[in-house]
Amino acid sequence: MKIVYIGSFRLPNGDAAAPRVLNVARALRLAGHEVSFLSWGGMQREEDLCEDGVYRVDGFPYIVTNELPQPGTSAIGRLRNKIKRGWVTKRLLKEWPEYVDAIITYNNCLCRWLIPFCRKRDIALINDITEWYAYNELKVTDWLGYAYDMHCIQPRVKNKIVISSFLNRFYKESHNIIVPATCDASEAKWKQGVAEAKEKVGEFDGITLIYAGTPARKDAVHYAINAVQRLIDEGAAIRFLIVGAEREQYLKNYADLLKKSELSERIQFLGRVPQEEVPSYYALADFMVLLRESNRKSNAGFPTKFAESFTSGTPVIANLTSDLGRYLFDDNTGFVVNEPTENAVYETLKKRVIGLTKDKIEQMKRNVGQEAKRLDYHHYVEPLREFMNNLK
Repeated sequence: MKIVYIGSFRLPNGDAAAPRVLNVARALRLAGHEVSFLSWGGMQREEDLCEDGVYRVDGFPYIVTNELPQPGTSAIGRLRNKIKRGWVTKRLLKEWPEYVDAIITYNNCLCRWLIPFCRKRDIALINDITEWYAYNELKVTDWLGYAYDMHCIQPRVKNKIVISSFLNRFYKESHNIIVPATCDASEAKWKQGVAEAKEKVGEFDGITLIYAGTPARKDAVHYAINAVQRLIDEGAAIRFLIVGAEREQYLKNYADLLKKSELSERIQFLGRVPQEEVPSYYALADFMVLLRESNRKSNAGFPTKFAESFTSGTPVIANLTSDLGRYLFDDNTGFVVNEPTENAVYETLKKRVIGLTKDKIEQMKRNVGQEAKRLDYHHYVEPLREFMNNLK
């Protein structure tokens, strides 16, 4: 099949959605399909420009339609962008130079238009759904439209690639496949740069924790920071690497969530790091910490950083949301925290982690390496082949 993958992602590597759609496309390619992208955000790189004038990332043709707002866009600009979002994609699909067998739409607002468009042209329509926003994340003016889309429009699309069992159950009447956040373990970034990362953060004879990402409130990083600070104050040999935030900026934004205004230097804020360098920091860590409230948003999604940690061979300390319990086994591939609170993390670290031997940690890392195979996109080649062979 010839497939066009469209939606609110930023190719080639502008956000967490980019590896999501690329890995699904890689699995589809191995299953015998041809995939092209209409990326609403991102940037066409010069190194991706081929002799025929087409931009390709990992062999996939892509066009950036610039239908997502740029950072710093004014309120009027964001409103204008919202009103016109999808117009370029509609035009390009109408003018597509070759026959299209299927369109995959990733988390965007075009389904109401795409349903009759695809029906008229005998094109299979597939939703790739990876999240369900909490209403407190949306403006009040967006609530009605978003609820209408999730409850009324999405069920009309009969084929879905969903990221979680939660979404699979919610859309149980459609033809679904569950594909969690996945990685490509064959990429060079998982095996390089460790020496440089170690030089930056320094040697440490103790437990090293890591969090990589934008430390928004949803990930409750402050609970882990407070717990680690308590342990450091008690003399424990532990440090916490935070990749993705500057110390001063974090303290300014989240001072109300921290127990201390001054944090130990062993809580290291490493700032923003290029995506391809993040795995080298995971490789230095004994555990990744991930805490999320158990709500609809957390259970409908699946954290990309969890798949990245496992692909790096790093065990995870987390409470169970979404489908994490399929991969995170207590005292085997990490540790399960009963609830996302400071005290729960503190007790887990103090009683179960601080005294671990290097041999035990290495065994857990080997266990993670085995489980990580189920979070590699190659694991989904045959399931996606079957899914595509039975489209409605």
